[in-house]
Formats: sequence, structure tokens, C-alpha cells
Amino acid sequence: MLKVAVMVANQTEDMELVVPVDIWRRAGLIVKLISVEKKKNVILAHGVKVSCDEILTKENLSKYNAVFLPGGAGYTRFNREIAPKLVTFAQKEHKNPKITFMALCAAPACFAEWGILDASVKVTSYPGAEEGKFEKNYVKEDIVISKNFITAAGPGVASEFAFKVVEKFVSPTKAKDLKKIMLF
Repeated sequence: MLKVAVMVANQTEDMELVVPVDIWRRAGLIVKLISVEKKKNVILAHGVKVSCDEILTKENLSKYNAVFLPGGAGYTRFNREIAPKLVTFAQKEHKNPKITFMALCAAPACFAEWGILDASVKVTSYPGAEEGKFEKNYVKEDIVISKNFITAAGPGVASEFAFKVVEKFVSPTKAKDLKKIMLF
């Protein structure tokens, strides 16, 4: 079963956090919200307050087999200064096929900034977020699955991104059933 560590920062894009988490939990995935801030409570990009399950400094990322970075302005906080534990984990585990790295919107830029994208990995992002960061890896598509990376272009594809994760890690049937129940 997929265990997802969802990184959350102040200014994280609301629907890029809430929509995937909701769909993944409906599918039975184990999902924990982990604050990169000094406290569990964060304020998302549009003023929604969220209480995370844990703060990053107290969490053991090695117990997860997926890390998810939602976008929004908060993605800039997924850096060595604020979240060194996250960056170190990604740099150590990015070639481990048993660990999946996922990001939405501008957050795939973190993968480039952390130096974990080799030339064979393809990613997508919010248009323009790739400029000066990962043009050689960039593919202009809504969702890209490449090796152990899953990326999506932005908030408008958050649901489809989440369903793709369910298809891959649970089953296509489960994703189809959830879409039907949710009137997607």
C-alpha cells in the first residue's frame, strides 16, 4: 500500500493539497500531512487553515514510499534552509524505484533545484516554471509519469493527477469507481 508524505507549507495552493489528499484517502492510501513549518498549523494560499499530522523535523520520511509536493507560492519553502530533512531525503532516495516523488504546478522545480532530475526523467509543471530550471526535462503535458516521478501542470488537473496515482498504485478499477462515485 502506498504511504504518502504530503509536504505542506504556508501559502500552499489549497486545491493542490486538498483534492489529491481527499481522493487518495477515499482510495485507501495512507496519507499524512507534514508541515515544513515550525508548527502543525499552516495557512494555505487562499486563507484556509490546515492542521497537519506532524511537523517535518519530527517525522521519519523513510517510512513512506511516496513524497508529494503541492504547488502554490509555498513550494519555495521546500528548500534546504526550511526543510533540510526533505531535501536530504530526496537527494539520497531519488533513484530508489521503491520511492515515488510527486509534485504539482510549480513544485516540480524543487526536483531541479535539489539536483535529482537526471536527463532521462521527464516532468511537467505550471507553464513557465521550468524556465531556467529544467527545460531539458520538461514536457508540455497535463500529467507526466516518468520513472519514479509523477508531475502535473496545475490546480486544474489536481483531480486527474490524483486519479492517475490511484490507477498506478491501487488499480484502474478503483480509480474508475471513485470517478463514478464522485461524478467526475
